[in-house]
Amino acid sequence: MAGEFLSHAEIVVRAEEIRMALNSLMHQKSLVGKPSAEQWGFFEACGERLLSPEKPSEFDQISSSRSAQLKFEVEDKLRRYYNHPGKFVDYVFSLVHKGKLPSKRFLTSEYPNLAGYCLLVRAIREDYIAREDKGADTRQLIERVVSGCVDAEFAAYAALPEIITDEINRWFCIDGPAYREIMNLLVRHKARGWILSNNLNPSTKRLIDIRVKTVDAEEAIVHTTEYWYLRWWDVKKLSYVYPYRETNRQTYIVKQENGTWEVFQNLRPSPRSSAPNRRTKTRFTKG
Repeated sequence: MAGEFLSHAEIVVRAEEIRMALNSLMHQKSLVGKPSAEQWGFFEACGERLLSPEKPSEFDQISSSRSAQLKFEVEDKLRRYYNHPGKFVDYVFSLVHKGKLPSKRFLTSEYPNLAGYCLLVRAIREDYIAREDKGADTRQLIERVVSGCVDAEFAAYAALPEIITDEINRWFCIDGPAYREIMNLLVRHKARGWILSNNLNPSTKRLIDIRVKTVDAEEAIVHTTEYWYLRWWDVKKLSYVYPYRETNRQTYIVKQENGTWEVFQNLRPSPRSSAPNRRTKTRFTKG
């Protein structure tokens, strides 16, 4: 269901139509099995924030981790619903993190959000027009997503002992193995007391090369060459305990859902140097 999302100004003009479409969607039993469930309360609240930005919501103070989980649950259901044969609707709705708005050509400050998430609207009937080939633009966008995910992963490690997920939520599929691997590492290193933020820590990373190998409507494969230097400091021992220093080739599986490209999986070789307590697997962990 490719096409441009409506701007907030366009949504204001169509507010009544969109409200009716949201109400109709919430009455689809094949989608909303339990209307009282929290994820659907969050979805309705996002719709209300879109149409009435000044109205307060019970979800205004929700944690970022909880809002991310509710967003995933809603998006998973919506994707399955819209992809079911025979589903034709006037409007398609998609929940995205506000950090993704620039890639949709929206200004973050101008589009309403609830707990960091925005409800985007696509007018489906107006999408049935001839379109020019945008293959080159798609490859550039995918490269940007992979570059963003490299920066986000490093930023998440650098933020320890705080676990801050805003950037990885923006670039990774929250239900994908790449996201889970990073979260697992963050939790483990927080428990260990390992950080990169001590004074004069030399840790860094560099994306040396990036190439989109294949791309189709829903999935792309990207090859990169990357340099990572993570010198982990133990706050309990007050000393460096593990230096990870590698230059290697990595493969990213990038998937598109509801018009948004996100990194699903990251395949990479085991490190040449041994990592303490590292599990035996075909991919390395950075610590």
